[in-house]
Amino acid sequence: MVLRVDRDGAQWNDVPWKFEAGTPPIAQAIGLGAAVDFLAQFDRAALLAHQRTLTSRAHQMLSQVEGIRLLGPDPEHETKGGIISFVVEGAHPHDLAQLLDHDGVAIRAGHHCTMPLHERFGIAASTRASFALYNTMAEIDRLAESIDRARRTLGRPSGRPAPSHQERS
Repeated sequence: MVLRVDRDGAQWNDVPWKFEAGTPPIAQAIGLGAAVDFLAQFDRAALLAHQRTLTSRAHQMLSQVEGIRLLGPDPEHETKGGIISFVVEGAHPHDLAQLLDHDGVAIRAGHHCTMPLHERFGIAASTRASFALYNTMAEIDRLAESIDRARRTLGRPSGRPAPSHQERS
């Protein structure tokens, strides 16, 4: 980080070394190596096929849930990964995530580093589910069932909109 330090000041190293103070991320490097070793035992084409099958099933199941709006490309799109983003009418994404957590279903809620996209879609936040090699078709079905149950729990009386993000703060 530094080239020289004395009582009168310090002389900083050149970029990028001047930003590398402290202990290197040893645990993270070991974890990354373990993850690479783990993934190397699988056929990449088979992993991708599994992920696409899960994503297609999730699109199919979630599109049947009343009041859900799926965001992003259809699962057949060549750039579609194992992520489905959505909003549920009458349910704030954080409330939805909390209820799904009680069902043992892990999802993410928030801006997902895409605030301009949320603004374009006219939504305060969204929810997303991600799929990988360890997920199963049964978990996709459970996701859809849990979202539907949460939607009914959080549902608003007819004609009464859900509070906006600003109203909830």
